[in-house]
Amino acid sequence: MLRTRDDDATIEARRDLAAAQRWAARLGLSEGICNHFSLMVPDRDDRFLVNPQGLHWAEMTAGSLLVVDGEGHVVAGDGVVEPTALFIHWRVHVRHPRARCVLHTHMPWATALTSLADPRLRMVNQNSLRFFGRVVCDGD
Repeated sequence: MLRTRDDDATIEARRDLAAAQRWAARLGLSEGICNHFSLMVPDRDDRFLVNPQGLHWAEMTAGSLLVVDGEGHVVAGDGVVEPTALFIHWRVHVRHPRARCVLHTHMPWATALTSLADPRLRMVNQNSLRFFGRVVCDGD
């Protein structure tokens, strides 16, 4: 187990990210344990918080989150980072520095959407328009 002393901003970031994961689990936005939320460590551009492999979001606590560097090394926390969490999240954070938080889910609705012949997200009403230009889909 690697321990470091977090500053107040990092403690708050840990609490927020863990709460977001628990709330997402309540809303049914996860499917199994291969979902990832990440958040850059405050005032750092070389480390991010992410959930450890094998822990369901419903069980997430601030203390269970890992601090990971760009090489995939856990620099604080107990557990391992799931490889796709590193590959997806770190690359988004590096290529888009303003993307301080990345939410990656495997919710049943997204799984169904990706199974369609034409899975494009269309901005067809007022509610969807608030996401216009703010949603990224990885696919064909």
